[in-house]
Amino acid sequence: MLKKFAVLVLFVAALFADKSFLLKTIDGKPIHITIKKNGISVKEYPNKVIILDFFGKHCPPCKIEMPILGDLQKKMAKKLQIIGLHVQEPLDIKDIADLQKRGVNYPVIDYAASQSAQEFVEFIGRLTGWSGSIPYMLFFDKNGEYAGSHLGVAMEESLQRFVEKLYNPKKRTPQQADKNATKKKTAH
Repeated sequence: MLKKFAVLVLFVAALFADKSFLLKTIDGKPIHITIKKNGISVKEYPNKVIILDFFGKHCPPCKIEMPILGDLQKKMAKKLQIIGLHVQEPLDIKDIADLQKRGVNYPVIDYAASQSAQEFVEFIGRLTGWSGSIPYMLFFDKNGEYAGSHLGVAMEESLQRFVEKLYNPKKRTPQQADKNATKKKTAH
């Protein structure tokens, strides 16, 4: 909890820097990311939960996670957008084909491909205290507010539940609704 608070403070402090980044995916599509109060905004993906996934082509845990994230992106496309940030040496054509074979169906930005990508990764890494270990994920709710980070391989079921929570933060289960109704009845 203390780390999340510290990251939020850093995001607020970053506001004064007024940072915006124009990034290009490995297939040449633009992604506009702006650092804002308590998080980010991604012009191309409004009202979606955003996962920034820092990964590398030579990282065994990252390779395990790729199909998990691909499945999650496919299942939750209306609520979620994963953006991969490749942070090892440059990707070549063979590497890109390998990513697709492993199930990567979300946009990927190659850190080594542009100065803007390098500046973004370094900036967001400093904001969040990222040590460089991968796989590493940053989570932002559908309003772009920072919601936490995860280091290591994440399981699809856990990610799906967390994305649902970030997309529908006040969604109640039928049991919670029944408890609230019972409380109201006994309050009179």
